Amino acid sequence: MSPTHSGSLEEFIPASQTELSRFMTENATTDQKQIFPVGGRTSLSVCCPSSQSGTQICTSQLNRVIDYPIRDMTITVEAGMRLDQLNEIISAEGQRLPIDVSQSNRATLGGVIATNTCGPRRFSYGTIRDYVIGISAIDGRGNLFKSGGRVVKNVAGYDLGKMLVGSLGTLAVISQVSLNLRPKPETMCMVWFAFDSYQNVDRALEALITSGTRPTAVEYCNSKAARQIVAESRFELPADHHAICVCYEGPENQVNWQANQIKEEWKEFSPLSSQIVQADHATRLYNAFTEYQTSSDDPVTLKAVVLPSQMMKFVEAATQLNIAVKAHAADGIVFGHLPDSASSLEDVKQILSQLKNKLDPKTGYLTIYQCESEWAELLPLFCSPPPGWDLMKQLKNALDPDQLLNSQRFADLVET
Repeated sequence: MSPTHSGSLEEFIPASQTELSRFMTENATTDQKQIFPVGGRTSLSVCCPSSQSGTQICTSQLNRVIDYPIRDMTITVEAGMRLDQLNEIISAEGQRLPIDVSQSNRATLGGVIATNTCGPRRFSYGTIRDYVIGISAIDGRGNLFKSGGRVVKNVAGYDLGKMLVGSLGTLAVISQVSLNLRPKPETMCMVWFAFDSYQNVDRALEALITSGTRPTAVEYCNSKAARQIVAESRFELPADHHAICVCYEGPENQVNWQANQIKEEWKEFSPLSSQIVQADHATRLYNAFTEYQTSSDDPVTLKAVVLPSQMMKFVEAATQLNIAVKAHAADGIVFGHLPDSASSLEDVKQILSQLKNKLDPKTGYLTIYQCESEWAELLPLFCSPPPGWDLMKQLKNALDPDQLLNSQRFADLVET
C-alpha cells in the first residue's frame, strides 16, 4: 500500500506484517524518513510530535486473530486490534484481559504496550507486561524479530517483549502479540468513602496492608477530581472532600462481605460517609475512574510515580496548585489535570518545577502524560530523568541504529 499524505506527515497503512517489514527495509536503505508508529491515535501528543516530518505507520489493518486456544486461556492477535474488539471476542468465552484502558474503542494492543497503559486494576492484576507472553516486532531496519511464544510456559530466548513495553515506539513497530487471559468475575462492587483530611486518608490506605479484604482496585481523588468523576458516572455521591473508592470483584457473596467488612474496618479513621455502589452504577463509576486520565479539555495532564508512603504529600502539594488529582492510591501513581488558569507555557513550566521539587529523585519521577499539541515540542516528556537511561540508549542503538523510530521523543527523555 502506498503512503498517503496528511499535513507534513505521510501515512502508511500496511495490510500485513510482510508489507510492513518491506516498507521499513526500503525506508532504511533509501529515504531514511522518520517513522512514527500509531494505533488508535489516543496518545499522539506523547508518542508522535505533530510538527515532525516523516511517515506515520498506522497498524489499523493489522487486526486479525491468529490463534485462540480457549482452554489454554491465551490468544494471539495482530497488534492493531482495538481493545473493545479483543474484549468482545474473549468475553463471549467468559474470559478477559484485566487491563483498563481509556478510549478502549480506539486504543490498540500495540499502542497499549508501547505506552504501558494501565488503569485501576493494576493493584491486583498488574500491568500489560504481565500478560504479554509472546511478541513480534519490526526494528528500524525492517528486521522482524520475535520473543516468547503462544503458551504461558516458554523459554524462547531473551524476553525482548518486556523491553518493548513503554518504549513509546522508539525501538520497533509491534506487529503481533500473544496474551495470557483471566476468567471474568461474577460481579463487582465499589465502596466510596469521603474523608476530611489528608491524615485520615493516609491512615486508611496504610491499613489496607492488614485488611481482611482483598481489593481489586483502590482509587483516590481530591474534591476537584471527585466532582468530575461523579458527574461522569451519573450517580450521586458526596464529592466535596477527599474520596477513596475501593473495588471488589468475584463471587457475589464474597464481594458483598468484603464491601461491608472494609466499611467496618475503616470506621476508626472517621470517614465522613461511606456508600456501597453496585450493578450498573458500579460499572459507570469504574469507567469514570478509568477514563479520567484522558486529557479531555485540560491544557496538560501529568503523571507522577512515587512511593505509596509519599503519595499523599505529593497530592497535597498538587491540590494546593489547584490541580485535579486522581491516583492509583495503593500503587503511588498519580494523574493530575492542570487548571485552566495554566494558560501559558511559562505557567505550566512553573507548576511542573514546583511539583518536581516535591519528588525524591531516587524513588519517583514526573512525566507529561498529555498536553496541547502546540506545546508538545516545547515541554520534555520526562520532567525528571527516568532510571536506566544508559541501558535505554544501548537498546535504542541496537534496534534502531539509524535513529529512525520516533527519535525526537526518545531525545526528549534526557531533557530536565
